[in-house]
Amino acid sequence: MFKTLGPSRSRVFRAVARLLAHAASRFGWLSVRYPTLSLQARLDQFNALNLSLEPGTVIRFNDHFVPYVTAQTDAQAAYALGLITEFQRGPQLQFLKRLAQGRLSEMGGSGFVDMDHLIRLLDFAKAAPAMWQAMPADSRQWVEQFVLGLNAVQTKRPRGVDEKLLGIRPEPYTPLDVLLLGRLAGADVNWSIYFSLIEQRHNHDFVHWWRKLRQVGAGVLTSFELPESATQPTVAQRLADFLSELGRSGSNAFALSAHKTSTGFPLLMNDPHLGQHLPNVWMLVGLHSPSYQCVGLMFPGVPVLGLGRNPDVAWGGTNLRAAASDCVRLSDDDQAHCTDVDTRIRVRFSWSRRRRLRHSRHGPVLTDCPALGRLFGQETLALRWAGHWVTDEVTSFLQTMRAHTVSQVHAAMAGVGVTPLNVLAADRHGNIGHVLAATLPHRDGFPEEDWVLSSDLATASWSHRRCANDFPQIINPASGYLVSANNRPADAPGLGFLFNGDDRVARAQQLLNAKGRLSTDELLAIQRDVTSPKAAMLARQLADYCAPHLHRTDHLVLCKAITHWNGQYSADSMAALQMEFLLTALVRLLARLRLKDSVPSLMHEWTYLTDGLMEDLQALTSAERAQHVPACVDEACRMAQRWQMWGNLHKIRPRHVLGYLPILGKLFSARSFPASGSRETLMKNAHGLITGFDETSYGSQSRHWSCLSHPDANHFVLLGGQDGWVGSQLLVDQIPLWQAAQTIQMPLLPQTVDTLFTHRLGTLE
Repeated sequence: MFKTLGPSRSRVFRAVARLLAHAASRFGWLSVRYPTLSLQARLDQFNALNLSLEPGTVIRFNDHFVPYVTAQTDAQAAYALGLITEFQRGPQLQFLKRLAQGRLSEMGGSGFVDMDHLIRLLDFAKAAPAMWQAMPADSRQWVEQFVLGLNAVQTKRPRGVDEKLLGIRPEPYTPLDVLLLGRLAGADVNWSIYFSLIEQRHNHDFVHWWRKLRQVGAGVLTSFELPESATQPTVAQRLADFLSELGRSGSNAFALSAHKTSTGFPLLMNDPHLGQHLPNVWMLVGLHSPSYQCVGLMFPGVPVLGLGRNPDVAWGGTNLRAAASDCVRLSDDDQAHCTDVDTRIRVRFSWSRRRRLRHSRHGPVLTDCPALGRLFGQETLALRWAGHWVTDEVTSFLQTMRAHTVSQVHAAMAGVGVTPLNVLAADRHGNIGHVLAATLPHRDGFPEEDWVLSSDLATASWSHRRCANDFPQIINPASGYLVSANNRPADAPGLGFLFNGDDRVARAQQLLNAKGRLSTDELLAIQRDVTSPKAAMLARQLADYCAPHLHRTDHLVLCKAITHWNGQYSADSMAALQMEFLLTALVRLLARLRLKDSVPSLMHEWTYLTDGLMEDLQALTSAERAQHVPACVDEACRMAQRWQMWGNLHKIRPRHVLGYLPILGKLFSARSFPASGSRETLMKNAHGLITGFDETSYGSQSRHWSCLSHPDANHFVLLGGQDGWVGSQLLVDQIPLWQAAQTIQMPLLPQTVDTLFTHRLGTLE
């Protein structure tokens, strides 16, 4: 969302930024680059709040500020979890709450008015009141106590630096805010594609590219704009991309049965793919109460573990990429029965704006919003989203947190609506399983020519629902393992049409099949694998295509290098650079000769590059190849010689949301480091076509593995840190662990917790 405000590459501006950063640190203005608060300082601040805990409730912290709550009642456990969440992530929660409510203009000024208008139309809170009323009493008590904990800290803590810069004055929380944040995390990952498709539907070549999109699939951050033309992505596309990075939009997950591991017990591994931001979108927590003994990752503000482990079960998963939304063309009768509401958007440094929110029986009327660009006012389309239905993800995951078997996890997932998930689980009895956790309309399929539905078809599809119980489930497959990587799941008509390719799944299967039983170290190596067999195959095809037209020695050397490249995107690889620069040059050649220099975003998609590019290149005439291919190879040679190694060009720089501001952004950005991996490697660090220096902002950003052989065999690490407080060393202290492939142990046995979590607040008496 803030990428267009990225840090300047001007040497003068960078020098000014460094001076400001040093000055800020020296005079006590807290920053990310030069943090001043140690673990002890943060513990002292927490103790200074004088928070009251009932006897028997203890909050422990390890040396990475990761909390572990022990309580004699579930209510006190939830309350303590709320205390920790607000203390560590309060400014992040206040920002996310305003984002979900469509209040960005209050922080960022008039440039966000259209975005706020669109967010208010999406109406993340629409179903929250009914969801709250339908929630079981024990789930409601858990949320209520969590909110009490949030508010106990919110009223006492100081404002964060980011809150001051954004003009945020902390507000109290309600249970409906928790459900609101849950819906924000469940935003449809397909919206970035949908919003760009809406704008492009009246182009003369739309049907051609629509069919291509359906054929090759789409990545998480696909859009339909022309990234190298003068046209900029619309506000709607930028918002949807940001929501995709925020929610559970990607990921790998493996579940191995007992006869596939050297320990003789099942093992589960998770590798979420999300935005690589600061603070991390996950919090790492441990809980021990009468009903819950578990460790795992939670989305800040939503008091459930989205992935983790209890004594009997480990669970995790990936985004299903199902079609949880449809756009609907409203009939005249639909429009006649729309309801209108005026909303006031407060704007920082300016006057308030008023906008109209129109709702139809199919959902909010999106095309009333200027954020949708040139389609604004030209057509009347509404959005149907499963997130407007009443579902209960909180209860589903609370049930999972106390489940004893894989079957119980599957049963719990029947309550999940958004975001649709592939949920994998393993239990200590030796079972592994995979369930499709989603609540979706009962569709028979999707239109071939135009993805927008007629009013009648939408009514027929959305009148009936399907949940996890209605989709195929897998328990204990003959292969002995399960792999999910956002690929097309089991055949289920009407599930979706924009799944990822099978690259990561095929690579994982290749590695898992290479041995009978695998050790934990071998499995961890698979989790961090950066080899793409499809990239190696494409490199050979490109070399064979170019070689007949080359005469210079350096050109032939490049072709030979990528011919023998194994597809490994390691940071020290030069062949990866050579292949990527040649790939970019050839795609641009196609665009210049066939598309008048415009490069549809679909041509950046890995599935197109591996499945459709060679066909289009072969369609060039012999004269065109002879004239232009040597220039493409020459460009690849020059660029590869300049950068030398993949990691010199491809880097990770985790940033706070304020890190995207010019000049001052340096204060809120961590130091960059070389990024191994690529678009569809198992350790993912995504990128488009490479034209020069590239900082990835989406990909692997947390890791988890649990072996059911022992209650303490649970390990996690975050790309960033546990703390969300700007100026804290704990905001970025896990980055060295990430780089060194190390993890943090999260035990379940009380004696191990005592040993590893040595900083405590409260008493057991």
